[in-house]
This record gives sequence, structure tokens and C-alpha cells, in this order.
Amino acid sequence: MHYRMDRENGHFKVTVIVLTYNSSKYLDGCFGTLERMDRVGLDVEVVAVDNGSSDGTPDEIRRRWPAVKVMDSGGNIGFAAGNNLAMRRAMDAGRDFVFLLNHDTEVEPGFLREAVRVMESDPKIGSVQSLLLLHPERDLVNSAGNAIHFLGFSYCMDYRKRATDIDRETTRDIPSASGAAVLYRVDALRRTGLLDDSLFMYHEDLDLGWRLRLCGYRNVLAPKSVVYHKYEFSRSIAKYYYMERNRYIVLLKNMRLWTFVVIAPGLVITEAVLMAAAFRGGWWRKKFGALAYFLDPRPWRRILKERGSVEKMRQVSDREIVRLFTPVIRDQESTSLFAHFVANPLMEATWRLMRFLIV
Repeated sequence: MHYRMDRENGHFKVTVIVLTYNSSKYLDGCFGTLERMDRVGLDVEVVAVDNGSSDGTPDEIRRRWPAVKVMDSGGNIGFAAGNNLAMRRAMDAGRDFVFLLNHDTEVEPGFLREAVRVMESDPKIGSVQSLLLLHPERDLVNSAGNAIHFLGFSYCMDYRKRATDIDRETTRDIPSASGAAVLYRVDALRRTGLLDDSLFMYHEDLDLGWRLRLCGYRNVLAPKSVVYHKYEFSRSIAKYYYMERNRYIVLLKNMRLWTFVVIAPGLVITEAVLMAAAFRGGWWRKKFGALAYFLDPRPWRRILKERGSVEKMRQVSDREIVRLFTPVIRDQESTSLFAHFVANPLMEATWRLMRFLIV
């Protein structure tokens, strides 16, 4: 049942956005569980943005879930641009919140109401991430927020930790919310802007979470809002181009120049380590491609323009921003002995000095 509410009575308009791409095998889980979500106190619409599927995904959604609004992006335009289409539509329609949800998820009935409840507990909260648990290993964590390393890397916090071993009662601040299951405040997005289309994939949620904090908003985890994620860590070497390129774009956009100078020695050393890993792992062409991207003046014009926008919206110092950063790198699947006993201890010691210099 759909309840039509209005803001004056304390109810809120929420758009749930699902980006699809050849998603036929996930539709039952995602839209089937969304169909059973608790809508009491909320005016909810569900929008599917299809990124050029060739398996009949949009037609199947229209046939089986006629209440879902289906938008055609015109092709595979990336995670950021696809979601932005629906977010702009929601903003133009006067919606209060937008919830980004991956197509390979299943939701608990109360996931959305709990996320909205947490959002409304503090007007300075800009994003609320649901607790992402793995599927079918539903007792293990996929993400309890995304960590941000001071060199621009990101990874899932508490990955594969038992859900019973984390605090399920306390709403807590996180560096960045995962774009797989996150509620954004529309008023905050009007200040920060949307996801960065130029990133295409990887780091888009990190970038937006960083900008929200720069504007004085909080990113928080709502541990009682539960979403199950059929998560598979990509082993394709194609991802390395975007991961390496995008972490530099995000650093260059959002860090003040002095902060970038402070961390520069760490970046140089890490480049040498990554280049060796790229040759050993067979993705050196992707690494060189990411570096070559910055030899073209056109990306720099965009980056510098974005830096100007960030400085205009900035409300807090870099010292406050990096308070939630980590000096430790955790591999999604395993942690090497070198990282555990050498790299991470060295980075922890270095970061203690660098943090002192950041203002």
C-alpha cells in the first residue's frame, strides 16, 4: 500500500533510485523486496535508471513492477551520471531525500524508515548509509561505512566481520557512505552538487561524502537499517585505471594545496610501490594510462574549476576532514604480510607527523 503524505505532517518524500545494467538475474531480489518495504510515514517512489541493458531489464521491470518509474539513460554512461539523472528529477520534483540502492541487493522491510529516522535526528546529517551485510552470508558485514586513506584509497570498513560483533545500537560518523545503499538529504545536495560524472565508476561516493563533510554535514551509519549485498570484489584489471585515476582526481579537487604538499612524499613512495605491483600483477598498462590522463590539459581545466567550487562551499578545515581518515590499508580479500608488518606501521608513523602539519 502506498501512503501519500505531506511534509507539514512530519512525513517525507523519498525517491529510491536503482541503477540497472543487464540486471535481470537480480530483479526478483531487489524489486521484490522493495515491493514489501515499510512505507508508513513516507511518500516513496522507486525509480530505475537503465544504463543500456541488452537483456531486457527495463521491459521486465515495466511489466512486473508497473509502479516503478523506468528511465533510459541512453547507454552505459557510468554509475555517477546514471544516478544523477534520477537525482536531478527528484530534486526538480521537490523530494526531500534520495536513496541510492545497488541492483544486486535485497532490503529489510524497515530499511528506509530507519534511515530516514536517523537522518531526521540531526539536520547536519547529509548522508546515511545502511548497514550492508553480505548475501548469502547474511551474518557477515559487507560495509559499515567506507574508509578513506590519506593517500586517496578507499575500502569497506568491517568487511567480513560478524554482524554480531559490531555495535548495532549506535549511530556513528563514518568518513564516507557506500553508494550501494545510501540516503542523501536533497537540501545538502543542492549545496554540494551531485556525483561527479567524470569519474564514471569508483570513488564517486567517496568524493560526494568528502564534499558533504567540507560543507559541514555528517556522514553516518544507521546500523538498524539493513541491506543485503550480493557483493563480488572485481578481479578485472580494467578497474585499476579508474581506481588510480579517480583517487588523484578526488585528492586534487578536495584537498587544499598545503595538505597536498604535506602528503606528497607519501604519494611519491606509494607510486613506486604501486608501479612494482602493477608490473607484477599485469596491470601496468592501466597504471600508465591513469598517469597519462593527467598529461592532457582538458582534465586539469575541469579539476581546477571543481577546486574553485569546493573552496566556495567549504565550511571546515582540512584538519577536521582528515580526523576520520586512516593511515592503514586493508585489502578487501586478504592482507599481505608486507602490508601488515611493514607498510601499515610505516604509514601510521608517517601519518602522525603529517596530521600535525595539516591545518
